[in-house]
Amino acid sequence: MKIRSFASRIAAIASVCLVGSAGASSIAAQDSEGHLSSLHARVTMADGTSRAITLQGVGCSAGICSRVRATDVKADSVWLGSERRTSIVAGNRVLYVQGRFGRPQKLDLASLTKIDFPN
Repeated sequence: MKIRSFASRIAAIASVCLVGSAGASSIAAQDSEGHLSSLHARVTMADGTSRAITLQGVGCSAGICSRVRATDVKADSVWLGSERRTSIVAGNRVLYVQGRFGRPQKLDLASLTKIDFPN
């Protein structure tokens, strides 16, 4: 009886820890709901490799400037997900993408040759 009781206490504690961390993750996602672009794209790196990304926004190395548009050298808005060839200003040359385990990662446009947005 004592062994079973001890095992069920451990299982209950593990369940609370796992459910508690899942709840914290979903709270963070709800807080940013409506503020992320969450565009799916495939990027081709300068070395020829490609990977799928979830785009969260654009900006500089210090932080995200916009989650929905970049600015080109003519001071025009380039909506994320639109298709056109343009030069992007230095302040918008870093893509913020969802990385491993949901952590944001920075991806410099200089390291890319192509960005494809699926239809």
